[in-house]
Amino acid sequence: MKRNRIIWFCMWILSLVGISFRGGAVSYGLFAVLTLIPIFSLLYLFAVYILFHIYQNIERRYVTVNEPVRYRFSLVNECPLVFAGIRVKFFSSFSRITTLDDEPEYELQPKTRIEKETSLICRYRGEYDVGIKEIEMQDYFRLFRITYKARQRVQAVVKPQLLKLDRIGGIELADAVRASEHNRTELDVLSREYVSGDDRRLINWSQSARTGTLMTRTQTGTANQDIAIIMDTARISNNRSVYIPTENRMLEITLAVAYYFSRQNILSTEYHYQQEIVRSSVGDAARFEEFYEALSSVSFGNGNSHEALYDAIIRRTDIFNSSMVFLVLSSWDSAAEKLLTLFERSGLSTVIFLVTDDEQDTPDLTGFTRSRLISISPYDEIAEDMG
Repeated sequence: MKRNRIIWFCMWILSLVGISFRGGAVSYGLFAVLTLIPIFSLLYLFAVYILFHIYQNIERRYVTVNEPVRYRFSLVNECPLVFAGIRVKFFSSFSRITTLDDEPEYELQPKTRIEKETSLICRYRGEYDVGIKEIEMQDYFRLFRITYKARQRVQAVVKPQLLKLDRIGGIELADAVRASEHNRTELDVLSREYVSGDDRRLINWSQSARTGTLMTRTQTGTANQDIAIIMDTARISNNRSVYIPTENRMLEITLAVAYYFSRQNILSTEYHYQQEIVRSSVGDAARFEEFYEALSSVSFGNGNSHEALYDAIIRRTDIFNSSMVFLVLSSWDSAAEKLLTLFERSGLSTVIFLVTDDEQDTPDLTGFTRSRLISISPYDEIAEDMG
């Protein structure tokens, strides 16, 4: 395009020199034609913009991550002009078209249409536009190009994929559970920080003396084998390209952990914060579909802070009756550290899945003897080995 503009400009200058020094009908005619070319090109582009139609649709609006769904679009010319240099550009951040790209240019003869059918794959959980993002048009002489957003948008509602895994981010889930059972040194008495209103008769004075913090008993007797999974629902950014992949990966991890234990017929309970703690339990694979649907619709928000999550958790005893905790976070702060400290003091082994692409966000867990940290990028696979 730049080359064509240079050629046109050089020819226009030569025609201007011609009418200045020689004159004549040919020189004036050439100058007029060259002067009118860009005007007609712009008028042509304006006409194409007004008269050109594009239609697109997907087989169904509700899809699952990495599930191919049929997608088709039509380019339509219903007027007597020839449309040249039409190019479609697709959304590529959250979805991809399997067999087409942005390179082909289409030319539509009058009263014709071009139809394309392929497959579309959504890469992340969420609700976002897919298919054609914008249209690029050029005139016959390739002097000008206009790009505009597609008038008709197609939106997909995408659920997270369910992965059957035994290993996530370098950790065997079975080994993590065995390690938690081995490291439990006080099976008959679990404690947590004392909260105003707790029964003073349950205060664990010996542990309070060791920790320097008033502690209260939460369980007596043998250790429970239930698994607690706590998922962070704080939104870490207002940028869709940041929070959509992160939230998708967190849901995948949470679902994969719960699915693993359901296949082992081990009861696991998932907790997340939605103005209050929401609790969902699943003990076998037969009930997992209901659990999956409930977790897929979880909403993330700026109000679901770690501090709010911490305040809600300390008011519950069921979490501290668990055999261990899986903590799925998108960021680390002082409230997250305070929550981990609470689990440590209560004798709970904790596996932390921290979903972040920022190495500076990785905390130093020196001194936390019952905790293990696994950092996972929002853009990498969560499993090294498929179960």
